[in-house]
Amino acid sequence: MKRIFATLIGTILATGLVLASPSDEPKDLVARYLGASDEAAIAATWKDWHPKAVHSVTIKFGLGYPDEQFSYPVADWEMLSDWSQDPELADAMQGYKETQRDAPTITSEITEGGTRVTATTRVGYIWGDATGTMVQTDRFFIISQAGRLAIRSLDTTFDYR
Repeated sequence: MKRIFATLIGTILATGLVLASPSDEPKDLVARYLGASDEAAIAATWKDWHPKAVHSVTIKFGLGYPDEQFSYPVADWEMLSDWSQDPELADAMQGYKETQRDAPTITSEITEGGTRVTATTRVGYIWGDATGTMVQTDRFFIISQAGRLAIRSLDTTFDYR
């Protein structure tokens, strides 16, 4: 019961913090999304997404392995299966651990129809006996919708090459 109550309070506080900090600039909106560290904080960013937003993910392994790619409507996020319960994925990720994560480098470019914001993050990892650095690139397309900024799409690339 205490855990449920603590989770509820945490969710309310995270939601309040997100709602209290308006996203005046596209970079602010991206920084808030990238700074969300748990499910409650991520859920509190839902107001920043366009109702028809799409998230596309590409994983580049190198070494002759084909890239993995998938995408989904962000509105369906809560209905997606719990990836941590996928035995094939759990087997593939066996022995994977992040050892460090740099602060993202964020750049933006105003384009016709919106703003492209790119966040690049270097992530050190250990995967079994191998160590390396993965580069995570998040490319957001942000538009103005009804006077507010909204994330229209997010393309995430995890590059292990």
